[in-house]
Amino acid sequence: MAGQKLEKYLTRQFEQQVGRISIEREQKYRVADIRVMRRRLLKLGAKPHANGFERNELFDNNGCLRAQGRKLRLRRHGNHPAVLTLKGPRLNGSHKRRMEVETPVHYEAAKHILELLGFRVHETYSKVREEYRLDGCPVCLDHIPECGWFLEIEGPRVKIVNIARRLRLRATERERLSYRKLIRKQTKAVPSDFGI
Repeated sequence: MAGQKLEKYLTRQFEQQVGRISIEREQKYRVADIRVMRRRLLKLGAKPHANGFERNELFDNNGCLRAQGRKLRLRRHGNHPAVLTLKGPRLNGSHKRRMEVETPVHYEAAKHILELLGFRVHETYSKVREEYRLDGCPVCLDHIPECGWFLEIEGPRVKIVNIARRLRLRATERERLSYRKLIRKQTKAVPSDFGI
């Protein structure tokens, strides 16, 4: 029993240390005219970084990660190496913040390891992503089928605010839902062809 308490304590300490080092901070905006937004990005000196189809697979083991507010994601984007990401619970703040640790992986090997450990894909979602770099921050234009275009800025709070201002994004265009929740919401809103 004492060993389990010590293990839990050490795990919490490790996660807090990692959390201090790797905090993801981002803000998402709805985009009405994608061509205008592309022109604004390029005019500000944004450099294209990557683009292509992106598939995300979320893994869990009998709901244990979801119960802890964690997310384990395996992502494939275009011809780039796959990325395995562990995200912690959301933190309070004006922008979306959470612990994030990620590493490039070989897709098939990583998926096989996760499955051997008892993890299964419980949700998937896809998007088309155009990624730029502006002022040292990733700025992404994302198209979600049936949901539309979004712009996502990731970086320190001051830079997010500054980039959003320079791109002439308004507070009313901020999107607080995750892509998964937007997709679920859209799926529920579309009537079934079978009247069910």
